[in-house]
Amino acid sequence: MTIQLKKENWRNYLRQDYPVAAALLSKMGYTDRERTELKVQFLFMLLRLKLDPARQTLIMGFFDTYLQLTDDEEQKVKEEVKKMSGTEADKVMEIMNSYERRGRELGKLEGFEEGRQEGREEGRKEGKLGAIRMVAKRMRENGKSKIEIAEITVLKMDEIERL
Repeated sequence: MTIQLKKENWRNYLRQDYPVAAALLSKMGYTDRERTELKVQFLFMLLRLKLDPARQTLIMGFFDTYLQLTDDEEQKVKEEVKKMSGTEADKVMEIMNSYERRGRELGKLEGFEEGRQEGREEGRKEGKLGAIRMVAKRMRENGKSKIEIAEITVLKMDEIERL
């Protein structure tokens, strides 16, 4: 049996108690005006499912991959959740905040690792350049012409003059 999710109305699946149904809401039929409402309802559905943090993160990641809201839409989602009273609204805000916090932490880790990699590459380049400069300096001390040094080391003339 084949189900074409885009032809299914997402509202028909809100009362399902299956994590897969929650994840697939973002692949179902909805209008542009329903995007923020869909996200709000998804968050409440996620809360109702009472999943462990790992599964919750997995489902949110899938959902957010297929329903990518703009910053304005994300802000509207937060405002809608804040308008609702009760402990459920507080718990949904907690889910949103923890998900954002995990995203920031992952971003920091990725940025840190990227920076380390760039630093290593820069260090290698500087090390090679330092070795080339040292060779050029010795060549100059041994009486080689600037032109000869430039041809062999690929350093520029002004750099050779500074040695």
